[in-house]
Amino acid sequence: MTDAGADHIAVVPAPGSGNDHEFVSTEAVSASSGAAGKVLKYSVLLTVGSVVGSFVPGVSTTISISGSAQAVTVVAYDADNGKLEIAMPSGGITGIIADGQTITQGSNTAVISTSGIERRVYIVKDKGSIDFAAADSITDTNSTAVSISSVRVEYDEREYLPSQKWVNVATRPGTSQYVSGQGGFRDEMHILVIDIDGKITGNAGTLLERFIGVSKASDAKSSVGETNFYVDVIEQKSEYVYWGEHETGLFDVDSGTGTFGLVGTTNFDLLLSSAGSTDYPAGATTVGSKGNSTYYYRLESGADYTVSGGNYAVTQPDVTTAYSLLEDPESQTIDFILTGPSGADDAAALAKITALAAIVDERRDCMLFVSPKRSDLVGVSSAATQTDNLISFFDQLPSSSYIVFDSGYKYIYDKYNDVYRYVPANGDIAGLCLQTTEVAEPWFSPAGFQRGIVRNAIKLAYTPNKSQRDRLYSARINPVVSFPGQGIVLFGDKTAQGFASAFDRINVRRLFLTIERVISGAAKAQLFEQNDEAQRGLFLNIVEPYLRDVQGRRGVTDFLVKCDESNNPPESVDRGEFNAEIFVKPTRTINYITLTFVATRTGVSFSEVAN
Repeated sequence: MTDAGADHIAVVPAPGSGNDHEFVSTEAVSASSGAAGKVLKYSVLLTVGSVVGSFVPGVSTTISISGSAQAVTVVAYDADNGKLEIAMPSGGITGIIADGQTITQGSNTAVISTSGIERRVYIVKDKGSIDFAAADSITDTNSTAVSISSVRVEYDEREYLPSQKWVNVATRPGTSQYVSGQGGFRDEMHILVIDIDGKITGNAGTLLERFIGVSKASDAKSSVGETNFYVDVIEQKSEYVYWGEHETGLFDVDSGTGTFGLVGTTNFDLLLSSAGSTDYPAGATTVGSKGNSTYYYRLESGADYTVSGGNYAVTQPDVTTAYSLLEDPESQTIDFILTGPSGADDAAALAKITALAAIVDERRDCMLFVSPKRSDLVGVSSAATQTDNLISFFDQLPSSSYIVFDSGYKYIYDKYNDVYRYVPANGDIAGLCLQTTEVAEPWFSPAGFQRGIVRNAIKLAYTPNKSQRDRLYSARINPVVSFPGQGIVLFGDKTAQGFASAFDRINVRRLFLTIERVISGAAKAQLFEQNDEAQRGLFLNIVEPYLRDVQGRRGVTDFLVKCDESNNPPESVDRGEFNAEIFVKPTRTINYITLTFVATRTGVSFSEVAN
């Protein structure tokens, strides 16, 4: 896990005299150019030779300066490249580290090579600060002015594994668009889940999951409106890890007010790894791995996290309970309910879909979109078997004009997890209904080559031929078909109504849902008004113009609104009742086309043939 971290690695020269530099973490630094920031860490990278033994990070070490042994801390040791990273103790050291001096750790020794010293100040810029630059002068803890020799971008050198750099995974985390708009700063993080020892995939170092640009802000949203809080993203999308708690070992950039999990107005603190490179991966000693902005977690022997009374495993009753929040039409206004995947087996799928069917039949103001079980299509090589599976599955489901069945599982690229996967098409069918409302009217059919093109699909798990489509259609299932050169198309507009009626078509059901919602709103306005002829006339003056408009937009061919003394007799008025009857003739869609081609002799008159 990493975040914005340091902006710069400022390389500074050796002091001319006195003692070596001391820069304490969180110390403020600034330059006359206007650049300002804080020290994330200060370390000295040594190139060494004449090595005896092997240095161990974290073990007491001394460096001989003019015959005097000065205590330092070994941060990392790279034996292959002869690199030794050390950190200064609190209070610094006496004297100056120089070429040719000897480093000692017990019986282990090494000699600093010629031109083998690089002093690195890792700097986090203040919000709004310009970059530090070579020749800028900064002041160390001992108030000594130090000129910067060169400046490098720290993220370009940051590693998540030995020789594996973050910059090759994604650009540097910064501030998300959402948090920037709230006035916050540095909320983004990248998280990688890696099979470090190959026990999961068989290949050590395999990247299992990546979550790029997730946020520390609890209210963060992505560019498409989804939650982007890293806690929620991991819980919803990771198949390997759970979130436990926020890190507390942070680099304080804003006087203790930048804790993870606050809202988007926060200037967030940064990660500052206190763990050594022994945590990443086992046995590695990588220069730059300690005190940087990457946290390493070694996990093994994992099990589902269980808490008192339950766990993160979502059961079928949990799903049904969640959907039950939509039961009340007065508190929740919705148009479509999606089943998502139908379930692993018939029992689970039927339980889920039946519960959702009960919701839409009770509400009577929305529609349910249902796709088949994955196992009925994906991985089944025979199209005939797939057809039989679909019909057998959907035959068990209830009849309702508020439900739509489809035959589709589409193959897509999941950009969030960098994998290809099959997903059910019920979300696409609902999306086509919404698109039809946008480009035409809700009472137009969402099927066909004009409005029924399914997007973002590479292929289908099942594309029925004509005879199979006929079987599906008679079984209330709308085929989703891939036509060469024409795309993937919804090729049916039936509801799940089990018998022939006006409501066995999607466009008719959606017509009634639309006009019922509008006219119901007009009816509510009549509550507690005077129940007389004048009020009935006002209601007619609202409803009839609306239905004439629907008729003009090809929704109905004719209509009648009856709201007078004949259906509001005196006894009904005395009971406080208001009755209106609305009759409509819905426009039907074309489901079958017959074309007859006739060859005639040259001298035949077409008027005679046509008659």
